[in-house]
Amino acid sequence: MNQHSISLSLHNVDLEKENQKLKKELDFYKSLFIKKNNSCIFNLNIKYINGEKVWIDRVLDKREDFLKLDKDKEVDEWLQPIRCER
Repeated sequence: MNQHSISLSLHNVDLEKENQKLKKELDFYKSLFIKKNNSCIFNLNIKYINGEKVWIDRVLDKREDFLKLDKDKEVDEWLQPIRCER
């Protein structure tokens, strides 16, 4: 093989990897309509469990679901008790 063929082959491999990544991301966004079809879009957040993206509904999901999430500032805030104001 000449240098040009090797270059094209490597570029093809890179494109295939990018294609797989985009398919996985598209499947994740499509899962919104299957897994969270009773949720309002503005209540949904993308969070991570063990590095994998998941949809979280701040209103409908339970505290146990929040505890499974990878910790970040927003998740820590959700886990804080809500103060009753008078």
